[in-house]
Amino acid sequence: MKKIFALLLVTASILSHAWEPTKPVTIIIGNAPGAGNEIAARKLAGIVEKSNPKVSFVVQNMPGADSVISMNHFLTVPPDGYTIAIPSHMSTYVTNDIWEKSVKKFAYNEFTDVLTIGKSPLVLVASSVSKINTPEEFVKLVSTTTQPISVALGGGAHRTAFEYLMEKNNGNKDMVKPVKFNGPLQAVTSVAQFATAGGTEFGIMPIAIAQPLYQAGKVKLIGFTGTKSMPQYPNVPFLNRVAPGINVYAAWTLALPPNTPKDIVDWYKVEFGKAAGTQEYQEWMKENVIFIEPKELDPAGLRQQIEFLHKTFLPVLEKVDLSKE
Repeated sequence: MKKIFALLLVTASILSHAWEPTKPVTIIIGNAPGAGNEIAARKLAGIVEKSNPKVSFVVQNMPGADSVISMNHFLTVPPDGYTIAIPSHMSTYVTNDIWEKSVKKFAYNEFTDVLTIGKSPLVLVASSVSKINTPEEFVKLVSTTTQPISVALGGGAHRTAFEYLMEKNNGNKDMVKPVKFNGPLQAVTSVAQFATAGGTEFGIMPIAIAQPLYQAGKVKLIGFTGTKSMPQYPNVPFLNRVAPGINVYAAWTLALPPNTPKDIVDWYKVEFGKAAGTQEYQEWMKENVIFIEPKELDPAGLRQQIEFLHKTFLPVLEKVDLSKE
């Protein structure tokens, strides 16, 4: 990780006279306020502004159709560096090819993807009054229940994790239903309200979003996706033990429009890469249970990850019976 950031510093000096913004840059967020991509983008952009006093960023939330509305719009903006987007990996590169196929106007690999600005494990949560406490208890419930169960989801990665869990454990899809919300904050709030306002008993969302309500005692953490240990939560088990291969994260890309010139791409790669390596951002990521894979700080490494996600999880989602949606 340190070698990657050192290389970015060297590259920065080489690019000191290359393109840089001379007017405010719009950051398009395809989710409602409070989503992980917005929180990470605001934090990282603020650090970039500190080291580039003439540069400023303005966030524009454009929720709808799991970010497809925003990315359809993003497809039309000029590739001049003054509009960037922070899409979710799973929504943009996988799930929108299933649930939003009739609406989307872009291909999963059509944008200029620069670098990953953050990744957070997804967590299966339950209401504080739920009788379920472990991954094993959850999968037994969803495979044997004869009563309706709702699982709150706020994005494409969350839906992928839900479908993967159900497929690997013969979940009763007639009784266990996903409930779509406009964002992860809305989803975890529904779980927190289960005991008093009839919300949903379970939900899947980034731990970064679930953390405040967990700390307030409103939800319980049942299990993490992926295999990366989170030192902040050493006692939370992995869902891999009931669904091997559920390596799904909430992850967010800094993307530019198609055909963006290389000098603009380089500016974003270097400046946001430098910002990601600062002590301020590293401490913020630790506090919010977010991390970055070093290889994904480069367009080539990020492209490899995108292709892996598309190849691995699209076949799982293609088995979903859309006639029941």
